[in-house]
Amino acid sequence: MKSIFEKLENIVGVDNASDSEYIRYCYSKTGDGVYQSMPDYVIRPKSTEEVSEIMQLANKEKVPVVPRGGGAGLFAGAVAHKGGIILDLTGMNKIIDINHENHYVTVECGITWAELNTELYKHGFYTGALGPGSGMSAVVGGGLSHNSVGGGGGAKYGSVCRHVMGLEVVLPQGDIINTGSLCSRFVEKPFSRYGFGPDYSGLFLGDNGIYGIKTRAVLNIYPKPPYHACKTFKLKSSNMKYGKRIFQEWIDKGGYGLYDGFYFPYFFVMGMNAMKPPTYEPWFKIKKTMIFYTTEALSEAELEANVEALDQIVIKNKGTELGPEIEDGNFAKFHYEDNGHWSFYHNVFGLPPGTQSLSTEAHCPISRFPEVIDVMDQFASKHQEEFTKIQELTGIPPGAGCGSVGLSGETNVELAIGFTTVIAPELRDLNLKLWKDQMDMVIKAGAMNYMLGWIASRQLVKSGAFTDQYYNFMKGIKKELDPNNILSPGKFMFEWEGS
Repeated sequence: MKSIFEKLENIVGVDNASDSEYIRYCYSKTGDGVYQSMPDYVIRPKSTEEVSEIMQLANKEKVPVVPRGGGAGLFAGAVAHKGGIILDLTGMNKIIDINHENHYVTVECGITWAELNTELYKHGFYTGALGPGSGMSAVVGGGLSHNSVGGGGGAKYGSVCRHVMGLEVVLPQGDIINTGSLCSRFVEKPFSRYGFGPDYSGLFLGDNGIYGIKTRAVLNIYPKPPYHACKTFKLKSSNMKYGKRIFQEWIDKGGYGLYDGFYFPYFFVMGMNAMKPPTYEPWFKIKKTMIFYTTEALSEAELEANVEALDQIVIKNKGTELGPEIEDGNFAKFHYEDNGHWSFYHNVFGLPPGTQSLSTEAHCPISRFPEVIDVMDQFASKHQEEFTKIQELTGIPPGAGCGSVGLSGETNVELAIGFTTVIAPELRDLNLKLWKDQMDMVIKAGAMNYMLGWIASRQLVKSGAFTDQYYNFMKGIKKELDPNNILSPGKFMFEWEGS
Protein backbone atom coordinates (compact mmCIF):
# COMPACT_ATOMS: atom_id res chain seq x y z
CA MET A 1 0.00 0.00 0.00
CA LYS A 2 1.39 3.41 -0.98
CA SER A 3 2.22 5.96 1.69
CA ILE A 4 0.65 9.42 1.70
CA PHE A 5 3.93 10.87 0.46
CA GLU A 6 4.09 8.44 -2.45
CA LYS A 7 0.55 9.40 -3.42
CA LEU A 8 1.52 13.08 -3.32
CA GLU A 9 4.56 12.33 -5.50
CA ASN A 10 2.27 10.63 -8.01
CA ILE A 11 0.20 13.82 -8.25
CA VAL A 12 2.97 16.43 -8.64
CA GLY A 13 6.04 14.38 -9.61
CA VAL A 14 9.10 13.53 -7.54
CA ASP A 15 10.77 16.90 -8.24
CA ASN A 16 7.88 18.81 -6.68
CA ALA A 17 7.45 16.88 -3.44
CA SER A 18 9.73 16.56 -0.44
CA ASP A 19 9.73 15.12 3.04
CA SER A 20 13.42 15.88 3.60
CA GLU A 21 14.15 17.53 6.92
CA TYR A 22 16.17 20.42 5.50
CA ILE A 23 13.42 21.29 3.01
CA ARG A 24 10.74 21.06 5.66
CA TYR A 25 12.83 23.28 7.94
CA CYS A 26 13.01 25.95 5.22
CA TYR A 27 9.21 26.07 5.23
CA SER A 28 8.85 26.00 9.01
CA LYS A 29 8.52 29.76 9.55
CA THR A 30 7.53 32.98 7.82
CA GLY A 31 8.51 36.61 8.34
CA ASP A 32 7.60 36.95 12.01
CA GLY A 33 10.55 35.12 13.57
CA VAL A 34 8.55 33.86 16.58
CA TYR A 35 6.45 30.95 15.36
CA GLN A 36 8.06 27.84 13.92
CA SER A 37 6.57 24.43 13.10
CA MET A 38 7.77 21.76 10.69
CA PRO A 39 5.38 20.44 8.04
CA ASP A 40 5.41 16.74 7.26
CA TYR A 41 5.51 17.35 3.51
CA VAL A 42 6.27 20.24 1.16
CA ILE A 43 4.41 20.00 -2.13
CA ARG A 44 4.68 22.37 -5.11
CA PRO A 45 1.80 21.88 -7.57
CA LYS A 46 1.94 23.25 -11.10
CA SER A 47 -1.77 23.29 -11.98
CA THR A 48 -5.22 23.81 -10.53
CA GLU A 49 -6.03 20.17 -11.21
CA GLU A 50 -3.07 19.06 -9.10
CA VAL A 51 -4.24 21.29 -6.23
CA SER A 52 -7.67 19.69 -6.51
CA GLU A 53 -6.23 16.17 -6.35
CA ILE A 54 -4.11 17.09 -3.33
CA MET A 55 -7.15 18.43 -1.47
CA GLN A 56 -9.14 15.29 -2.25
CA LEU A 57 -6.30 13.13 -0.94
CA ALA A 58 -5.84 15.31 2.15
CA ASN A 59 -9.52 14.94 3.03
CA LYS A 60 -9.40 11.19 2.54
CA GLU A 61 -6.31 10.86 4.75
CA LYS A 62 -7.31 13.66 7.18
CA VAL A 63 -4.04 15.53 6.61
CA PRO A 64 -3.97 19.32 7.20
CA VAL A 65 -3.04 21.61 4.29
CA VAL A 66 -1.62 25.12 4.58
CA PRO A 67 -1.24 27.15 1.36
CA ARG A 68 1.92 29.25 1.07
CA GLY A 69 3.14 31.87 -1.36
CA GLY A 70 6.22 33.98 -0.77
CA GLY A 71 6.26 33.30 2.96
CA ALA A 72 6.51 37.05 3.53
CA GLY A 73 3.60 37.30 5.96
CA LEU A 74 4.27 38.66 9.43
CA PHE A 75 1.69 36.63 11.36
CA ALA A 76 2.66 32.97 10.83
CA GLY A 77 -0.25 32.36 8.46
CA ALA A 78 1.75 30.06 6.17
CA VAL A 79 3.19 27.88 8.94
CA ALA A 80 2.03 24.27 9.40
CA HIS A 81 1.07 24.63 13.07
CA LYS A 82 -0.57 21.20 13.06
CA GLY A 83 1.88 19.48 10.70
CA GLY A 84 0.65 18.08 7.41
CA ILE A 85 1.20 19.60 3.97
CA ILE A 86 2.66 22.97 3.07
CA LEU A 87 1.30 23.71 -0.39
CA ASP A 88 3.90 25.92 -2.09
CA LEU A 89 2.00 27.76 -4.82
CA THR A 90 4.98 29.63 -6.28
CA GLY A 91 5.22 27.06 -9.06
CA MET A 92 1.95 28.48 -10.42
CA ASN A 93 3.26 31.87 -11.52
CA LYS A 94 2.18 32.40 -15.12
CA ILE A 95 0.54 35.45 -16.67
CA ILE A 96 -2.29 33.90 -18.67
CA ASP A 97 -3.70 36.94 -20.46
CA ILE A 98 -3.18 40.71 -20.58
CA ASN A 99 -6.33 42.15 -22.10
CA HIS A 100 -5.62 45.70 -23.33
CA GLU A 101 -9.12 46.31 -24.65
CA ASN A 102 -11.03 45.44 -21.47
CA HIS A 103 -8.27 46.36 -19.01
CA TYR A 104 -7.73 43.16 -17.06
CA VAL A 105 -5.02 40.59 -16.48
CA THR A 106 -5.47 36.90 -15.69
CA VAL A 107 -2.69 35.40 -13.59
CA GLU A 108 -1.86 32.32 -11.60
CA CYS A 109 -1.84 33.30 -7.94
CA GLY A 110 1.77 32.24 -7.29
CA ILE A 111 3.22 35.17 -9.26
CA THR A 112 4.74 38.00 -7.22
CA TRP A 113 3.36 41.52 -7.39
CA ALA A 114 6.75 42.71 -8.63
CA GLU A 115 6.90 40.16 -11.46
CA LEU A 116 3.35 41.00 -12.52
CA ASN A 117 3.76 44.77 -12.52
CA THR A 118 7.17 44.63 -14.20
CA GLU A 119 5.48 42.93 -17.14
CA LEU A 120 2.44 45.22 -17.08
CA TYR A 121 4.69 48.32 -17.17
CA LYS A 122 5.94 47.14 -20.57
CA HIS A 123 2.36 47.39 -21.82
CA GLY A 124 1.69 50.78 -20.22
CA PHE A 125 -0.44 49.36 -17.40
CA TYR A 126 -0.22 48.61 -13.69
CA THR A 127 -2.45 46.97 -11.10
CA GLY A 128 -3.05 50.33 -9.38
CA ALA A 129 -2.63 48.99 -5.86
CA LEU A 130 0.74 47.27 -6.07
CA GLY A 131 0.21 44.72 -3.31
CA PRO A 132 1.85 44.65 0.13
CA GLY A 133 5.15 46.27 1.03
CA SER A 134 6.77 42.85 0.56
CA GLY A 135 5.69 42.81 -3.09
CA MET A 136 9.09 41.67 -4.35
CA SER A 137 8.50 38.32 -2.66
CA ALA A 138 4.78 38.32 -1.79
CA VAL A 139 2.50 36.64 -4.33
CA VAL A 140 -0.88 37.69 -5.68
CA GLY A 141 -2.75 34.96 -3.79
CA GLY A 142 -1.24 36.02 -0.49
CA GLY A 143 -2.04 39.68 -1.10
CA LEU A 144 -5.66 38.84 -1.86
CA SER A 145 -5.85 36.67 1.25
CA HIS A 146 -4.75 39.60 3.43
CA ASN A 147 -6.60 42.59 1.91
CA SER A 148 -3.09 43.90 1.23
CA VAL A 149 -2.33 47.60 0.91
CA GLY A 150 0.82 49.61 1.53
CA GLY A 151 3.05 48.51 -1.33
CA GLY A 152 2.13 51.51 -3.47
CA GLY A 153 -1.03 53.17 -4.73
CA GLY A 154 -3.03 52.96 -1.52
CA ALA A 155 -4.31 56.55 -1.56
CA LYS A 156 -5.75 56.23 -5.06
CA TYR A 157 -6.66 52.55 -5.30
CA GLY A 158 -7.02 51.22 -1.74
CA SER A 159 -6.71 47.48 -1.07
CA VAL A 160 -5.78 45.05 -3.83
CA CYS A 161 -9.09 43.26 -3.23
CA ARG A 162 -11.03 46.19 -4.67
CA HIS A 163 -9.63 45.35 -8.10
CA VAL A 164 -10.58 41.69 -8.37
CA MET A 165 -12.85 40.82 -11.29
CA GLY A 166 -13.01 37.11 -10.55
CA LEU A 167 -11.22 34.13 -9.05
CA GLU A 168 -10.57 30.48 -9.73
CA VAL A 169 -10.71 28.67 -6.39
CA VAL A 170 -10.13 25.10 -5.26
CA LEU A 171 -12.52 24.48 -2.40
CA PRO A 172 -11.33 22.54 0.68
CA GLN A 173 -12.75 19.22 -0.57
CA GLY A 174 -11.26 19.62 -4.04
CA ASP A 175 -14.08 21.15 -6.10
CA ILE A 176 -13.01 23.87 -8.55
CA ILE A 177 -15.15 26.98 -9.03
CA ASN A 178 -14.92 30.34 -10.80
CA THR A 179 -16.40 33.51 -9.36
CA GLY A 180 -17.55 36.65 -11.15
CA SER A 181 -18.76 36.54 -14.74
CA LEU A 182 -16.86 33.31 -15.43
CA CYS A 183 -19.23 31.37 -13.18
CA SER A 184 -21.50 31.18 -16.26
CA ARG A 185 -20.69 28.47 -18.78
CA PHE A 186 -21.85 30.89 -21.49
CA VAL A 187 -19.24 33.57 -20.69
CA GLU A 188 -15.93 33.03 -22.49
CA LYS A 189 -13.97 36.05 -21.24
CA PRO A 190 -14.27 37.74 -17.82
CA PHE A 191 -15.79 41.21 -17.72
CA SER A 192 -17.37 41.81 -14.30
CA ARG A 193 -17.22 40.71 -10.68
CA TYR A 194 -20.82 41.61 -9.88
CA GLY A 195 -23.87 39.77 -11.17
CA PHE A 196 -25.28 36.23 -11.34
CA GLY A 197 -26.24 36.59 -7.67
CA PRO A 198 -24.08 37.24 -4.59
CA ASP A 199 -20.47 38.46 -4.76
CA TYR A 200 -18.75 35.19 -3.95
CA SER A 201 -15.34 36.57 -4.92
CA GLY A 202 -15.51 38.50 -1.66
CA LEU A 203 -15.83 35.28 0.34
CA PHE A 204 -12.26 34.36 -0.59
CA LEU A 205 -10.74 37.86 -0.26
CA GLY A 206 -9.15 38.56 3.10
CA ASP A 207 -10.05 35.01 4.15
CA ASN A 208 -6.46 34.17 5.13
CA GLY A 209 -6.73 30.89 3.25
CA ILE A 210 -9.53 29.32 5.29
CA TYR A 211 -12.31 29.00 2.70
CA GLY A 212 -10.40 27.90 -0.40
CA ILE A 213 -7.15 28.01 -2.35
CA LYS A 214 -6.99 30.77 -4.96
CA THR A 215 -5.25 29.40 -8.04
CA ARG A 216 -6.07 32.13 -10.59
CA ALA A 217 -7.16 35.75 -10.31
CA VAL A 218 -8.58 38.19 -12.82
CA LEU A 219 -7.51 41.71 -11.84
CA ASN A 220 -8.49 45.08 -13.23
CA ILE A 221 -5.50 46.95 -14.64
CA TYR A 222 -5.11 50.65 -15.32
CA PRO A 223 -3.18 52.77 -17.85
CA LYS A 224 -0.21 54.28 -16.02
CA PRO A 225 -0.59 58.09 -16.15
CA PRO A 226 2.22 59.81 -18.10
CA TYR A 227 2.88 62.56 -15.54
CA HIS A 228 3.70 62.44 -11.85
CA ALA A 229 5.27 64.51 -9.10
CA CYS A 230 6.85 63.36 -5.85
CA LYS A 231 7.44 65.65 -2.87
CA THR A 232 8.61 65.20 0.71
CA PHE A 233 8.22 67.67 3.57
CA LYS A 234 9.49 67.99 7.11
CA LEU A 235 6.92 69.09 9.66
CA LYS A 236 7.74 71.74 12.25
CA SER A 237 6.09 69.83 15.05
CA SER A 238 5.96 66.12 15.84
CA ASN A 239 2.37 66.61 17.01
CA MET A 240 0.32 64.16 14.94
CA LYS A 241 -2.50 66.67 14.55
CA TYR A 242 -0.64 68.24 11.62
CA GLY A 243 -0.35 64.96 9.74
CA LYS A 244 -4.02 64.29 10.44
CA ARG A 245 -5.04 67.75 9.18
CA ILE A 246 -3.01 67.42 5.99
CA PHE A 247 -4.43 63.99 5.16
CA GLN A 248 -7.97 65.09 5.96
CA GLU A 249 -7.78 68.22 3.82
CA TRP A 250 -6.17 66.39 0.90
CA ILE A 251 -9.10 63.97 0.87
CA ASP A 252 -11.76 66.60 1.61
CA LYS A 253 -10.63 68.62 -1.41
CA GLY A 254 -10.90 65.65 -3.78
CA GLY A 255 -7.43 64.12 -3.60
CA TYR A 256 -5.74 66.10 -6.40
CA GLY A 257 -4.59 62.94 -8.15
CA LEU A 258 -2.99 61.50 -5.00
CA TYR A 259 -1.44 58.13 -5.72
CA ASP A 260 0.26 57.78 -2.34
CA GLY A 261 0.37 59.81 0.84
CA PHE A 262 2.48 58.80 3.85
CA TYR A 263 3.15 60.29 7.26
CA PHE A 264 6.30 59.14 9.08
CA PRO A 265 6.25 59.76 12.87
CA TYR A 266 9.57 60.82 14.39
CA PHE A 267 9.93 57.36 15.98
CA PHE A 268 9.88 55.80 12.52
CA VAL A 269 12.17 58.39 10.92
CA MET A 270 14.85 57.57 13.49
CA GLY A 271 14.26 53.84 13.05
CA MET A 272 14.55 54.18 9.28
CA ASN A 273 17.86 56.01 9.67
CA ALA A 274 19.26 52.96 11.45
CA MET A 275 18.88 51.12 8.12
CA LYS A 276 20.50 53.98 6.17
CA PRO A 277 17.93 54.47 3.39
CA PRO A 278 18.87 56.64 0.37
CA THR A 279 17.60 59.68 2.31
CA TYR A 280 19.81 58.93 5.32
CA GLU A 281 22.16 61.96 5.28
CA PRO A 282 19.58 64.77 5.08
CA TRP A 283 17.12 62.98 7.38
CA PHE A 284 19.78 62.39 10.03
CA LYS A 285 20.54 66.11 10.11
CA ILE A 286 16.89 67.21 10.08
CA LYS A 287 15.50 64.86 12.76
CA LYS A 288 11.88 65.78 12.07
CA THR A 289 8.56 64.10 11.39
CA MET A 290 8.03 63.67 7.63
CA ILE A 291 5.12 63.60 5.21
CA PHE A 292 5.23 62.87 1.50
CA TYR A 293 2.97 62.47 -1.50
CA THR A 294 2.96 61.28 -5.08
CA THR A 295 0.38 62.65 -7.48
CA GLU A 296 -0.37 61.37 -10.98
CA ALA A 297 -1.90 63.27 -13.90
CA LEU A 298 -2.84 62.97 -17.57
CA SER A 299 -1.37 66.36 -18.57
CA GLU A 300 1.26 68.85 -17.41
CA ALA A 301 -1.43 71.41 -16.63
CA GLU A 302 -3.31 68.94 -14.44
CA LEU A 303 -0.08 67.98 -12.68
CA GLU A 304 0.83 71.60 -11.95
CA ALA A 305 -2.62 72.25 -10.50
CA ASN A 306 -2.40 69.11 -8.33
CA VAL A 307 1.03 70.04 -6.98
CA GLU A 308 0.04 73.62 -6.20
CA ALA A 309 -3.04 72.53 -4.27
CA LEU A 310 -1.31 69.72 -2.36
CA ASP A 311 1.67 71.92 -1.46
CA GLN A 312 -0.50 74.73 -0.14
CA ILE A 313 -2.21 72.37 2.28
CA VAL A 314 1.12 71.07 3.64
CA ILE A 315 2.70 74.52 3.95
CA LYS A 316 -0.38 75.84 5.76
CA ASN A 317 0.17 73.06 8.32
CA LYS A 318 3.81 73.91 9.09
CA GLY A 319 5.44 71.79 6.40
CA THR A 320 8.71 72.70 4.67
CA GLU A 321 9.59 71.07 1.36
CA LEU A 322 12.86 69.19 1.06
CA GLY A 323 14.81 69.24 -2.19
CA PRO A 324 13.62 67.56 -5.40
CA GLU A 325 16.18 64.73 -5.47
CA ILE A 326 16.48 61.58 -3.38
CA GLU A 327 19.82 62.77 -1.99
CA ASP A 328 18.03 65.92 -0.78
CA GLY A 329 15.77 63.75 1.36
CA ASN A 330 12.93 63.35 -1.15
CA PHE A 331 11.75 59.93 -0.03
CA ALA A 332 8.66 60.23 -2.25
CA LYS A 333 10.84 60.07 -5.36
CA PHE A 334 12.62 56.96 -4.09
CA HIS A 335 9.24 55.48 -3.19
CA TYR A 336 7.65 55.98 -6.63
CA GLU A 337 10.51 55.96 -9.14
CA ASP A 338 13.00 53.57 -7.54
CA ASN A 339 10.73 50.76 -6.27
CA GLY A 340 11.04 52.19 -2.77
CA HIS A 341 7.40 51.29 -2.20
CA TRP A 342 8.60 47.71 -1.88
CA SER A 343 12.26 47.92 -0.93
CA PHE A 344 11.93 50.22 2.07
CA TYR A 345 9.84 47.58 3.87
CA HIS A 346 12.67 45.12 3.35
CA ASN A 347 14.93 47.68 5.06
CA VAL A 348 12.53 48.13 7.96
CA PHE A 349 12.28 44.42 8.64
CA GLY A 350 16.02 44.05 8.20
CA LEU A 351 16.69 45.83 11.47
CA PRO A 352 20.07 45.42 13.19
CA PRO A 353 21.03 41.72 13.48
CA GLY A 354 18.94 39.70 15.90
CA THR A 355 16.15 42.25 16.21
CA GLN A 356 12.73 42.43 14.63
CA SER A 357 9.54 44.42 14.71
CA LEU A 358 6.49 42.47 15.88
CA SER A 359 3.64 44.40 14.37
CA THR A 360 -0.11 44.83 14.35
CA GLU A 361 -1.21 45.95 10.87
CA ALA A 362 -4.48 47.83 11.10
CA HIS A 363 -6.75 50.39 9.47
CA CYS A 364 -8.59 53.25 11.10
CA PRO A 365 -10.19 56.51 9.93
CA ILE A 366 -7.84 59.45 9.32
CA SER A 367 -9.65 61.28 12.11
CA ARG A 368 -8.64 58.64 14.68
CA PHE A 369 -5.09 57.68 13.86
CA PRO A 370 -3.38 59.85 16.53
CA GLU A 371 -5.42 58.29 19.33
CA VAL A 372 -4.82 54.75 18.02
CA ILE A 373 -1.08 55.42 17.86
CA ASP A 374 -1.22 56.78 21.43
CA VAL A 375 -2.14 53.23 22.47
CA MET A 376 1.48 52.28 21.81
CA ASP A 377 2.67 54.80 24.41
CA GLN A 378 0.30 53.13 26.86
CA PHE A 379 1.65 49.73 25.80
CA ALA A 380 5.26 50.81 26.35
CA SER A 381 4.43 52.27 29.77
CA LYS A 382 2.49 49.16 30.78
CA HIS A 383 5.38 46.86 29.86
CA GLN A 384 8.37 48.94 30.96
CA GLU A 385 9.47 46.18 33.33
CA GLU A 386 9.49 43.59 30.51
CA PHE A 387 11.31 46.00 28.18
CA THR A 388 13.96 46.53 30.85
CA LYS A 389 14.37 42.77 31.24
CA ILE A 390 14.92 42.36 27.48
CA GLN A 391 17.52 45.13 27.53
CA GLU A 392 19.32 43.62 30.52
CA LEU A 393 19.47 40.20 28.83
CA THR A 394 20.51 41.42 25.38
CA GLY A 395 21.94 44.91 25.71
CA ILE A 396 19.44 46.15 23.12
CA PRO A 397 16.53 48.34 24.26
CA PRO A 398 13.10 47.54 22.76
CA GLY A 399 11.00 50.36 21.35
CA ALA A 400 7.28 50.73 20.69
CA GLY A 401 5.43 53.04 18.33
CA CYS A 402 4.03 53.41 14.85
CA GLY A 403 5.91 53.10 11.62
CA SER A 404 4.43 54.48 8.44
CA VAL A 405 0.91 55.90 8.33
CA GLY A 406 -0.36 55.57 4.77
CA LEU A 407 -3.55 56.64 3.06
CA SER A 408 -5.34 53.39 2.22
CA GLY A 409 -8.52 54.30 0.36
CA GLU A 410 -11.75 56.07 1.28
CA THR A 411 -11.00 58.19 4.38
CA ASN A 412 -8.79 55.60 6.06
CA VAL A 413 -5.14 55.05 6.85
CA GLU A 414 -3.01 51.96 7.28
CA LEU A 415 -1.04 51.86 10.52
CA ALA A 416 2.13 49.80 10.82
CA ILE A 417 2.05 49.60 14.63
CA GLY A 418 4.61 47.51 16.46
CA PHE A 419 7.48 47.09 18.87
CA THR A 420 11.08 46.16 18.21
CA THR A 421 12.62 43.36 20.20
CA VAL A 422 15.35 40.76 20.13
CA ILE A 423 14.46 37.42 18.59
CA ALA A 424 16.01 34.71 20.76
CA PRO A 425 14.76 31.32 22.01
CA GLU A 426 14.93 32.38 25.65
CA LEU A 427 12.74 35.42 24.91
CA ARG A 428 10.12 33.64 22.80
CA ASP A 429 7.45 33.34 25.49
CA LEU A 430 7.95 36.93 26.64
CA ASN A 431 7.87 38.28 23.07
CA LEU A 432 4.71 36.30 22.38
CA LYS A 433 3.05 37.63 25.54
CA LEU A 434 3.93 41.22 24.59
CA TRP A 435 2.84 40.75 20.98
CA LYS A 436 -0.56 39.37 21.96
CA ASP A 437 -1.15 42.17 24.45
CA GLN A 438 -0.20 44.76 21.85
CA MET A 439 -2.76 43.29 19.46
CA ASP A 440 -5.38 43.18 22.21
CA MET A 441 -4.88 46.87 22.97
CA VAL A 442 -5.04 47.90 19.30
CA ILE A 443 -8.17 45.78 18.70
CA LYS A 444 -9.90 47.30 21.73
CA ALA A 445 -8.92 50.80 20.55
CA GLY A 446 -11.30 50.23 17.63
CA ALA A 447 -8.76 49.73 14.86
CA MET A 448 -9.40 47.13 12.15
CA ASN A 449 -6.79 44.40 11.72
CA TYR A 450 -6.52 43.40 8.08
CA MET A 451 -3.42 41.20 7.88
CA LEU A 452 -4.22 38.36 10.25
CA GLY A 453 -2.51 35.03 9.63
CA TRP A 454 -2.40 32.67 12.59
CA ILE A 455 -1.78 34.90 15.58
CA ALA A 456 -4.00 37.91 14.76
CA SER A 457 -6.97 35.80 13.59
CA ARG A 458 -6.90 33.96 16.91
CA GLN A 459 -6.34 37.13 18.93
CA LEU A 460 -9.45 38.72 17.43
CA VAL A 461 -11.45 35.84 18.90
CA LYS A 462 -9.65 35.92 22.27
CA SER A 463 -10.16 39.68 22.52
CA GLY A 464 -13.89 39.28 21.93
CA ALA A 465 -13.94 41.37 18.77
CA PHE A 466 -16.73 39.38 17.09
CA THR A 467 -20.30 39.05 18.26
CA ASP A 468 -21.42 35.46 18.81
CA GLN A 469 -23.76 35.72 15.83
CA TYR A 470 -21.01 36.91 13.48
CA TYR A 471 -18.48 34.35 14.67
CA ASN A 472 -20.98 31.51 14.30
CA PHE A 473 -21.80 32.77 10.80
CA MET A 474 -18.10 32.63 9.84
CA LYS A 475 -17.68 29.23 11.46
CA GLY A 476 -20.80 27.86 9.77
CA ILE A 477 -19.45 28.73 6.33
CA LYS A 478 -16.12 27.12 7.22
CA LYS A 479 -17.78 23.95 8.49
CA GLU A 480 -19.94 23.65 5.37
CA LEU A 481 -17.02 24.11 2.96
CA ASP A 482 -14.43 22.22 5.02
CA PRO A 483 -16.18 19.65 7.24
CA ASN A 484 -12.90 17.92 8.09
CA ASN A 485 -11.19 21.24 8.97
CA ILE A 486 -8.35 20.34 6.61
CA LEU A 487 -7.50 23.77 5.17
CA SER A 488 -5.51 26.18 7.37
CA PRO A 489 -6.79 24.60 10.61
CA GLY A 490 -6.62 26.68 13.77
CA LYS A 491 -7.07 30.11 12.23
CA PHE A 492 -9.86 32.05 13.94
CA MET A 493 -9.84 29.16 16.47
CA PHE A 494 -12.35 27.20 14.39
CA GLU A 495 -12.86 23.74 15.87
CA TRP A 496 -15.75 21.32 16.09
CA GLU A 497 -16.35 17.71 17.03
CA GLY A 498 -14.89 15.30 14.52
CA SER A 499 -12.56 17.82 12.91
